[in-house]
Amino acid sequence: MISTLANHLRRRTTSGNWIPELDGLRFIAIASVILFHLHGQLLHHSNVAIAPRYDIFALFLSNGNRGVPLFFMISGFILARPFAEHHLFNKPRPALSKYFARRLTRLEPPYIVNLLFAAAALIFIDHNTVRSILPHLAASLVYLHTLIFHSPSTINSVAWSLEIEVQFYILAPLLTLLFVIRNNASRRTAIIALMLAAAFIQIASHWTANTLPAYTLAGQLQYFLGGLLFADLFLTLFTHWKHDWRWDLVSLAGWPAVFLLPDTGIGLWLPFLAILLYIAAFRGVVVYSFLRNTWVAVIGGMCYTIYLWHPLVMTAAGRICSKIPFLNPHDYLALFILQGIVKVAAVALVCLPFFLYLERPCMDPKWPQKLLNRVRPETKPSTLNT
Repeated sequence: MISTLANHLRRRTTSGNWIPELDGLRFIAIASVILFHLHGQLLHHSNVAIAPRYDIFALFLSNGNRGVPLFFMISGFILARPFAEHHLFNKPRPALSKYFARRLTRLEPPYIVNLLFAAAALIFIDHNTVRSILPHLAASLVYLHTLIFHSPSTINSVAWSLEIEVQFYILAPLLTLLFVIRNNASRRTAIIALMLAAAFIQIASHWTANTLPAYTLAGQLQYFLGGLLFADLFLTLFTHWKHDWRWDLVSLAGWPAVFLLPDTGIGLWLPFLAILLYIAAFRGVVVYSFLRNTWVAVIGGMCYTIYLWHPLVMTAAGRICSKIPFLNPHDYLALFILQGIVKVAAVALVCLPFFLYLERPCMDPKWPQKLLNRVRPETKPSTLNT
C-alpha cells in the first residue's frame, strides 16, 4: 500500500526515466529553504533572543537560503542533459518549439494559480488596494518584477528565483552549445573557466546578495553552469561510477560546510563544493540510500509546489501561532520546534492537494491536448435519413 501511494505521488518525467537521487537532492534544497524562512519569521515576529548555545544552529538556519543555488544547479543539469546527449552521443536534437512549450505547460499553471491566490490574499485579508497590487501582479506573472521594480516580487517573495530560472531557460539552448566541444578535457575546462569568470565578475563588481544583479541570471550564472558540468560528468562517467563509503565521508563533511562556511567568496567555492556533493550523492553508500529513500525522493519531487506555497502558508500559520501562548515559549529552540511543527504540517496539508491536482497533472506533456479533448463537445456522426 505504501509503495502504491508513493508511486501515485512521485514525480512524472517526460522521458519516463526517474532519478530518485536527484529528487533526494531537491529534498535537501527545499528543506533548507523552509528552515531558512522559518528561522527568519521567528526572528522578525518574535522577541525571543537566541542564546549563545544556539549560535551554530542559528548560523546553519540563516544560511538555508543557499538551497536556492542548489536548485539552480539541478535546473542546469536537467535542462542541459538532452542537449548534451545530442551533441555528445548523436541522440535526436531537442526541438526548441517543444522545449519552450514544455517549460510553459509544465510550470505556468501552478505559478499563475499561486500568484492569483497570493494577490487575492493581499487584497482581501491584508486590505491592500487593487490598484497597488495589480502592477506587481502583472510584472510577476511575466517574470519581470525584479527588472521593473528593482526588488523581489511583493506578491510572492520567492518568485525572484523563478525569474532567474526563466532567464536561464531562454539561454540554455545557447549555453549548451558548449557540448559541441567533443574533447572532454577541453569542454570541462571551458565550463569551469566560465564559472570562474562569472564569480570573479560578481566579486569585482561588488554584486552582493542585496544588489539588483544578484537577482538576475548574471548574478547566479556559475550555479547553472555548475549544473552543465555535473551533466557532463554524469553522462560521460556515470557508467564507471562505483559506490564507495569514502564518498559518504565527503557528504558528512561537505553538507555542513555548505551551510556553515562564511559568505566570503561564496560564488567561487559553493558551485564546486555542490558538484562534489552531487557526485557523492550517486557514488556514496549511505547518502545514496538516504536520497533514494521513497519518501525523501517523493517530497523532493514536490519541491516546486512546496517552494511556491510555503511562504504564504507559513505566514498564515505564524499569525495563528502568535495568538496561542503555548506556541510562544521564551526559549528559542522550543519556539523553533513548536512553531516549526505547526508550520511544516500546514505546508504539507496545503501543498499535497495542490501537487496532486495541479502540478503533477502538468508533468504530463500531453495534458493540454487531453484537457481539450475532455472539454470539447463530442460530435456524433451524422446519419442519412432513408
